[in-house]
Amino acid sequence: MVQAAASKSGRTKPVPVIFDRSHLAQYTLDSPELEREIVGLFVAQLPAILDRLQNGDSREDWRVATHTLKGSALAIGACKIGDLARKLEPVNSPEQDAKRKKLLSGLVQAVNEFDEMARQLFPS
Repeated sequence: MVQAAASKSGRTKPVPVIFDRSHLAQYTLDSPELEREIVGLFVAQLPAILDRLQNGDSREDWRVATHTLKGSALAIGACKIGDLARKLEPVNSPEQDAKRKKLLSGLVQAVNEFDEMARQLFPS
């Protein structure tokens, strides 16, 4: 799911939403308990994946981490995280360090937004 946002040129561009709960509901048969469990598992894996992205030693670490994150995020409706992971996937060489840092910064922000939204939707 995307929302429109105005760009510097005044045109609107699609911006992925942080969480498309209706997407997840398609797979959980609208079960809040199952949604809570799935989102909880996703949130629990995020620190390890972020660590692997920020500190991984090889292109293979990068490829596996970005691909895993992309698939997991898009499967549950974490659209913004999935979109950023998709953009990060091919950025795996030292020559792309500036682009990588910018995208990773956006990813960390999106993860924090998702975590906050998950806490609001599924309080402990």
